[in-house]
Amino acid sequence: MAKDILDAIRAAEAECGAREAQAKTDAQQRNAQAKKDAAALMESREQAARDKCALSLAQTKKEAERELAEAHASARQQCAEISAHAEKKRGKVIQDAAEMLLR
Repeated sequence: MAKDILDAIRAAEAECGAREAQAKTDAQQRNAQAKKDAAALMESREQAARDKCALSLAQTKKEAERELAEAHASARQQCAEISAHAEKKRGKVIQDAAEMLLR
């Protein structure tokens, strides 16, 4: 009977040792998988951030090009108005200048 108890204790210890080893192996595998998952998540988030930045940059560039085109058009319009006004007044300015020189 003592031998049976001793055998049962040894078997329980062996089973505990096996469970502990299996738990340690499982924990190491879960840890390794968690690290892989975290790395994949980080890469995914970084790629999403890069994509978002690229899209934002493209939109900003497009808006800047549109604003530049509008500024050019406005400047051309202002120059045309100034030129037309100067052309309209040119004769009077020359006449006034001539009169001042002849006085």
